[in-house]
Amino acid sequence: MMMTTTMMTMRFAAVGAVAFLLIGGCRADNCFFVEGEVYCDTCRAGFVTNVTTPIQGAKVRLECRHFMTAAGTVERSAENVTDAAGNYKIELKDSRGSEEVCAVRLLSSPVPGCTEIEKGRDSAPVTLVDAGLATKVRRASALGFLKTEPLPNCGKILSDLALGTGPSY
Repeated sequence: MMMTTTMMTMRFAAVGAVAFLLIGGCRADNCFFVEGEVYCDTCRAGFVTNVTTPIQGAKVRLECRHFMTAAGTVERSAENVTDAAGNYKIELKDSRGSEEVCAVRLLSSPVPGCTEIEKGRDSAPVTLVDAGLATKVRRASALGFLKTEPLPNCGKILSDLALGTGPSY
């Protein structure tokens, strides 16, 4: 069966409208998406172990500053929360490329007993410069909150990794 020109036009318009809604009105050349994950460091090890758990509902913020004032005022930011797997995705419209220094920062954890932010693991730098990359998705390093009290089996886990038992086991 042949489609009429009107039907084909309507289909193309519908596909275009859906695509526009899905990417929030971003043009391909001016948007970036930053993805990452947030976890609870249940052993207070400083890295992901086999008992690390993802945090659902953790708040993160992408902050961008001008490169000349990298330690100064945040010029723009965007926030999001993590899903059930501890993953987040932040859309940043109108990238300013090499003029920006950006980082994802931990804001808060909804998990009781896993809300402590450890300096040095509280942010992850993100490069937004295109630099010939085939995708506009950038991946930030994982960020973690510390559990107040490590799990009872953490000493064995760290020992099995030949890292000793740690200072608080």
